Amino acid sequence: MSIKGKTEGVSRLVGSILIFISIVLEMSLSFLILNNPLLILTIILFTAPPFILSVLLKLEQNFMVKNTTKFLPLVLLEIIVVYIVIFAFFRVDLTIKFYLVSCSNLLLIICWHTSLSLYKNKKIIFFLSSAGYFIINTLIWLNNIVYPYLYTTNLILKLTVLLGIFLITSSELIMKKKGWLKYL
Repeated sequence: MSIKGKTEGVSRLVGSILIFISIVLEMSLSFLILNNPLLILTIILFTAPPFILSVLLKLEQNFMVKNTTKFLPLVLLEIIVVYIVIFAFFRVDLTIKFYLVSCSNLLLIICWHTSLSLYKNKKIIFFLSSAGYFIINTLIWLNNIVYPYLYTTNLILKLTVLLGIFLITSSELIMKKKGWLKYL
């Protein structure tokens, strides 16, 4: 006895796991890009709350799901304050590099968070955030090819994210074609 769409469902899950692994590795790689201890601490404080919030919402913890409307404004306020502080205290080149790296990380977190959603609006957000991630990440690496191994590592991470997006999208298209998946 088999479940309809079992292979496609596993493919979607593997794609989401690949994007999740890429988030963790991308955050680690951003430490090497910034090369400033204060900016590294700031990027940790900047990307950790949205990442933790996303993970807890994915795990559907009752406390987090019920209080999402309270936590989301706090996370947005933190992002705005950090951006203003970085803009006020750092050189323009470091500020731009920080903005690009942090936006890249946030877009990848949004991409992962909406990757398995069955809602049309969240699917649009999934595709827009993944496209934004690739554009911003390419801008970072076109201007920041300092070490060849970092460039190779970033290329591998981008290919991993692309593979995850491909697995999710192709399995959903197959399921939709067979009538097993309907977007809400």
